[in-house]
Amino acid sequence: MADPVLLHSRTVQQPRATINKLHILFHLTAILLLLYYRTTNLFYENNVPTLSWSLVTVSELIIAFVWFLSQGFRWLPVSRSVFHEKSPSDVGLPGIDVFVCTADSKKEPTVEVMNTVISALALDYPPEKLSVYLSDDGGSFITLYAIKEAHEFAKSWIPFCRKYGIKTRCPEAYFSLLAEDERLLWSDQFKVEEENIKSKYEIFKKNVENVGEKDENNCGQMDRPPCVEILHDNRNDEENNEDKNKMPTLVYVSRERRPSYPHRYKAGALNALLRVSGILSNAPYLLVLDCDMYCNDPTSARQAMCFHLDPHLSRSLAFVQYPQIFYNVSKNDIYDGQARSAYTIGFSYGCMLESTFTGYLLHCRGWTSVYLYPKRPCFMGCTTIDMKDAMVQLMKWNSELIKVGLSKFSPLTYGVSRMSILQSMCYGYFTLQPLLSVALLLYAIVPQLCFINGTALYPKVSSPWFAVFSVVYLSSLCQHLYEVLSTGGTLRTFWNEQRMWFIKSVSGSLFGCLDAIMKRIGIQKANLRLTNKAVDKEKLEKYEKGRFNFQGAAMFTVPLIILGILNLVCFFGGLRRVILENNIEVMFGQVFLSSFHLLLSYPILQGLIPSKRKKN
Repeated sequence: MADPVLLHSRTVQQPRATINKLHILFHLTAILLLLYYRTTNLFYENNVPTLSWSLVTVSELIIAFVWFLSQGFRWLPVSRSVFHEKSPSDVGLPGIDVFVCTADSKKEPTVEVMNTVISALALDYPPEKLSVYLSDDGGSFITLYAIKEAHEFAKSWIPFCRKYGIKTRCPEAYFSLLAEDERLLWSDQFKVEEENIKSKYEIFKKNVENVGEKDENNCGQMDRPPCVEILHDNRNDEENNEDKNKMPTLVYVSRERRPSYPHRYKAGALNALLRVSGILSNAPYLLVLDCDMYCNDPTSARQAMCFHLDPHLSRSLAFVQYPQIFYNVSKNDIYDGQARSAYTIGFSYGCMLESTFTGYLLHCRGWTSVYLYPKRPCFMGCTTIDMKDAMVQLMKWNSELIKVGLSKFSPLTYGVSRMSILQSMCYGYFTLQPLLSVALLLYAIVPQLCFINGTALYPKVSSPWFAVFSVVYLSSLCQHLYEVLSTGGTLRTFWNEQRMWFIKSVSGSLFGCLDAIMKRIGIQKANLRLTNKAVDKEKLEKYEKGRFNFQGAAMFTVPLIILGILNLVCFFGGLRRVILENNIEVMFGQVFLSSFHLLLSYPILQGLIPSKRKKN
């Protein structure tokens, strides 16, 4: 019996794995020494400020705990590659159902949603084995009209892409600068056909946008019967001998919504699609896309099949995960939108982060997954470009994550007995990292107040213990810098991530924790907060210039402003005391900490002052 064809490979990243393990051991030793210094001084020294010392110790314990959980990602880094050209012929490939969900045509621009649908229809996969389902949870007339227009445009777009082997099969991306290289060195015939396709696309966009403007107040109905409309059935294409003109099945679904009946948000919408697809196509595999996450590589489905068709892996493989790459991230990426480190059947209820919770429960039940990061991003989406949307999104995520982390399903209690220790540490990090908001809030208040009062919280420079604190700080900076540079980032990326880590922690993450507490005690009900994906020109200009935009984010800026002013007052007041008492050696740790906090607070002041002038 012949050996199965090798469709993928897995490689441990060396020497990165060795460097990571050595650094983990080194950094852990330094942290233990630091905590030893804190606890022994707290219990055995009489001259330490008990309350302040205790709060700082608690803060450092939380930071150390979350850091330890995050090392699950670093212990054994691996890279995977696929050989999709060796995958079976079209006859041997299984069916795939593609699910796309949208809920609000105002916050999720309809043309952008249709681009995602069209890119899915144009995947390099046998059309008779591919079905695309759009869930419209808003029940909007605009979305139904738009998908009919998208279907008509796809009849021309898909054959064009197949004929010329176009890789960027999202029309909006193809006709932008993102795919400029694909349009070079082609024949005159290609250019004529391309102009014809572009003209059809512009007409499609104009028609959809015009209907949207006329009916801009139509946000759908929250009390409605179900609606399922089959726009194209690929079974009717069998009589057509030209493969290039065949299209996948396309279905529009608007599930029943009743105010008195829980609809379970996006998880409910996905489960409704499962029931509909089970009747129409019943494919054994699913591809779930966000409404703004278009298919950037037509071979993405075939790449995933390289794992699912491996007989040694497929029996336990639940899903293949791709990184979330954004096409609109600026060079500065001031909001850390790319989120480099956050690399997340029925869909489980009980948590509005349905993909994270479903994946977690699958792993707890013995299923496995693979993470594939190809050179060409398979999927590309749209990130937030202002502080309000970034913080609303972060608050939503952290509220749901901390709820899981502190529930009976906590990865450190429920998960640790059902999966590997490293995997439970990774899930533990995601679900408990919102606790950093408490730690950093304490660290942004207590040392500063002690500084202005002349109370030392760190060893003096001449003490050997000062070297321990310095090593912990420099070691963490070096680790972060190494990870940024080794993944193609720059020093600017490093600084933006440092800055946003603090800003997000004491704003979005903090409010996420408060939101979870209010839901827990019944003060606030769970509600769906959609991220606004509509692009505003003024916001975009500020974002591309690297200027923070706080418009509409007043609630999130309150702790930032208070901490910024507090630090400013304490810095100058404490510095005056240091100069008068000539005790820089004793207070150097707090001088440095306060100075660093001022640097982190700079964009807050820069972003707020111009907005006040504009109002005046």
